[in-house]
Amino acid sequence: MASAGSYLSWPPIEGIISDLDGVVYRGNAAILDAIEAFARWQASGLRFCFVTNNSTHTPEDVVRKLEGFGLAITPGEVVTSAVTAAELIRAKYPKMTRVYVIGAPSLVKAIVGAGLEITERAPEAVVMGLDREITHEKMRIAVDAILNGAAFIGTNPDLLLPTTTGFEPGAGATIAAIAAATQVKPLIVGKPEPHMIETALSRLGTARDSTILIGDQIPTDIQAGKRAGLPTVLVTTGVPAREDSSLILPDFVVSSLGEIDVTAALSGRSPQRRG
Repeated sequence: MASAGSYLSWPPIEGIISDLDGVVYRGNAAILDAIEAFARWQASGLRFCFVTNNSTHTPEDVVRKLEGFGLAITPGEVVTSAVTAAELIRAKYPKMTRVYVIGAPSLVKAIVGAGLEITERAPEAVVMGLDREITHEKMRIAVDAILNGAAFIGTNPDLLLPTTTGFEPGAGATIAAIAAATQVKPLIVGKPEPHMIETALSRLGTARDSTILIGDQIPTDIQAGKRAGLPTVLVTTGVPAREDSSLILPDFVVSSLGEIDVTAALSGRSPQRRG
């Protein structure tokens, strides 16, 4: 693992896959140097795609949010855990029709968009994402369905989400509660699993060894990038890192995306501290 200003040998970079919350913004507040960095990369012709474990936003929501920060992208440049969950259900359980959802309207929209029925009665799967209006009754329905054989699917394992004032519980906190109650391990579709990374790679059309993964969390972002075989960059603007010797460390650590010398990266030279 190398820090900014020390030597790190990169291949020419063709594309970037990046997390959003904690990297580009914190809650509703932009991380200005990150927005500026992506604008520079966009102007240089570098291709990128955002991947987010947050299932409470549609790709169109993300587009509007980044436009408000001055960065113009398309929905095709965003891969969410909600969309990935719906796609994974269709691929893994092609005959499934009935699903119980705990999550935001965007998760419901993604599941319905995949041709699945949302129901509380005898669901074949329980899909859980971040639900800021979660109740004991919703959790009871989920537990009952899972104990009766329903597949248990979680959008992501994030325990904490960064906000403008601190942190809030993530989807992983309530998913963990249901897992503890049922003693059933959920199928996680978001990071640290590589499903979203693979989707983003296919959209970019860039080579695996010349596409870097940027994230602010080692247990999710960096592990997903490593599992997908990508060079990884940790930016320390999001959730504080926790000591865990079992985790694979990032290849590079920066305190700001502005520290990455895009010209050097594009030509295959080592990223160096700006200034």
